[in-house]
Amino acid sequence: MNTDIPEFGTTSYQGYGARFDVDATTITKVNRAVVGAVFGAGDRVPLSQVLGYHFKPATRLANGFLQLAVAGVPAGKAEPGDAHTVVFTRRMQPRFEQLRDWLKEVAEVNRAATSGPAVRPEPPHNPVLDVRDLEIAGESHHRDSFSQLFARADKPLGGVIWRDAELVAEPWNPHDTNAVAVYIDMLSVGYVPAEVSPAIQATVLQLMERGQRATVEARIWAIYEHGTWSARVTLEPAGDREPEWRYVDRPTWPGRISPDGTERLSDAAVLRRLDEAADAALVDGREFTSLRTDIAQARADGDTDRALVLLHACIDAAERSAAILVSRPATWPTEQAAIIYRSRKQYDDEVMILERFLRDDPEHLGTKGLRDRLERARELAGTVRATPEPAAPVRHEIIDPGDSYLTALRPADEIVLPRAAELSYEKDHIEAIDTILDDANIPRGRAHHTTAIVRELDHGPQGWGPLAVYVDRRLVGYVSALEAEMVREVIRHPQHHGHDCAVRCRIFVPAGTRAPARIILGPYEQAYDAEDETESSARARMHAAELADTRRTRLAAGGSTAEDQRRRLVRGRDFVEWAEEVKQLKRAQHNGEALRLVLECVDAAERDARFHGYSPAPWYTEQAAILYRKAGDIGAEIAILERYLRACRPDQIDTDMAERLVKAQALAP
Repeated sequence: MNTDIPEFGTTSYQGYGARFDVDATTITKVNRAVVGAVFGAGDRVPLSQVLGYHFKPATRLANGFLQLAVAGVPAGKAEPGDAHTVVFTRRMQPRFEQLRDWLKEVAEVNRAATSGPAVRPEPPHNPVLDVRDLEIAGESHHRDSFSQLFARADKPLGGVIWRDAELVAEPWNPHDTNAVAVYIDMLSVGYVPAEVSPAIQATVLQLMERGQRATVEARIWAIYEHGTWSARVTLEPAGDREPEWRYVDRPTWPGRISPDGTERLSDAAVLRRLDEAADAALVDGREFTSLRTDIAQARADGDTDRALVLLHACIDAAERSAAILVSRPATWPTEQAAIIYRSRKQYDDEVMILERFLRDDPEHLGTKGLRDRLERARELAGTVRATPEPAAPVRHEIIDPGDSYLTALRPADEIVLPRAAELSYEKDHIEAIDTILDDANIPRGRAHHTTAIVRELDHGPQGWGPLAVYVDRRLVGYVSALEAEMVREVIRHPQHHGHDCAVRCRIFVPAGTRAPARIILGPYEQAYDAEDETESSARARMHAAELADTRRTRLAAGGSTAEDQRRRLVRGRDFVEWAEEVKQLKRAQHNGEALRLVLECVDAAERDARFHGYSPAPWYTEQAAILYRKAGDIGAEIAILERYLRACRPDQIDTDMAERLVKAQALAP
């Protein structure tokens, strides 16, 4: 081992709010300005006084730290204010691991020294070529290079690859004598940024004089879309190494990322896929859902033959569109066709249309309602037989005892969710939840803060598996559909392949015999306001706060923005803010008061739509129609629906409202 201290000056190890500077004789903690204002500038320690260290690795949930053990100085608490401690994040950890290993050798030399100055080992890492996490410049001038690089990698549309990059000094460059070019596989891809190129060029030239090449690892991201390449090259990226992946434009899986994480869709490909699915959903130039009004009218007229013709056209369109999205077709055309066939006692046709839906579902699963209807239709048709086994595990059978307890644990990775995730189906697992609380000696009415394991259950190659959540190995529920995509994106990261994902978790069961449990994953503090707040109340509260904040911001902005907001006001609030109040009035059976409020909101919605030239928001009109129907005033219901359709743009007619009008007219005397 070379124990000579090289003549390169100071090596820095940047942490969170502070750093260690190491030179030939000392190691110094240097606080940043904000931290220094509180704790002072730092402390300089002779290397001969370093006797050891205390090192705590960082995790995804907590920072790590490196604390020096200094001769004659009692160890303080390892925190940012300590004179000999630097805190670091997980991304910064590799550099501090290098420093830790070197300090170990320094301490061993100091403890072994008996007289005279100790000869300490050379500090780690080549500081003269420190390009960690450096993004290069000028990639847009080298598009042909990225085209060749990704063609060689069998990623013609781009993605992420890792390669060795060579830095080449160009002191002769007419535009910048400090320039340092970056080459990958003999192809020029850009330059080191000008603000750091002088120091890096000096290092590269020194290495060249020694006959060494200046090579570093590089992450290359690139994408080919809209007829051109965009790229970004990062030298020596910090943090976990991302597995390679590629962009595709014709996926065989739903969503944006393939189940194994090796393929992704670009933004342009997502839009193209949606456009193609929209085109496939047309029936004679109309989006198939717009035919619901025609179908309702045909049924109201007793013309079930015409209704079936339209429904079969909708089923065809739904299947074409779903095939492009690799998703389940819309269920309503099949369900309505099945209802008509049963009313006509055409049980074989009902069985046929329902079995067709199951075949066209990528998971051959359907919905529980359709499966139950199929079973009954087979009984009526006299063709009782078992439903074929689905190609993928049935999602609704999520209470399978085989999945209710983790019999085999895998290595667990701690994950951090970007926002809180609520669970569903807790009521189906209340016995397991009660057992968990009993084992932890937590009574009902008090929150239990713990760690949960999230697993995506088995799914077919073209589908998504439900996200099961386990605490103490017991199944306690499934991630809510509202947050499932967010959680799935985190746990499907290639670095977690073959591992379980552990996340912080809050369990709360209100005191009472039939009270539902509420379980939240991740940063759960942002998801509840009171200890016993329910999920529905929390979501409503957060939504109301967001709406109110938007209203206040728009009013404070002045000018046309404030005028636009005033046009939407009902009793001092934006009309959309009254939705929860309307629901509460209906639950309390105050239908008259609810109707008066709803009609004021209808007026505001129409004012806003008329000014901007679009169709009014339909929700309040629908609530008015429901309240009129409950009061037995079919004429008023028809009038409010006709008023709504007159206010709509011809190309923005709400199908549900038009269908409701047809049904209301059929009830009119």
